[in-house]
Amino acid sequence: MKDMLEHLAMLREQIVKCERLRNTARSQIKRAAFERVVAHYKVLAGELERAIEQERKKAPKREAKR
Repeated sequence: MKDMLEHLAMLREQIVKCERLRNTARSQIKRAAFERVVAHYKVLAGELERAIEQERKKAPKREAKR
């Protein structure tokens, strides 16, 4: 779980950096490229958030079985 949380934090940092680069890019091509990267990172972050939530829901059930 710790590794997933660390990776989620890294993705969020990358989203912020790419948004900053997108917003300051002078070229439309660069802006579009960074926009695609931001969109992709947001999808990945959402998937990771869902996986973390599933792990959290399963954790109490594991404890109850012991």
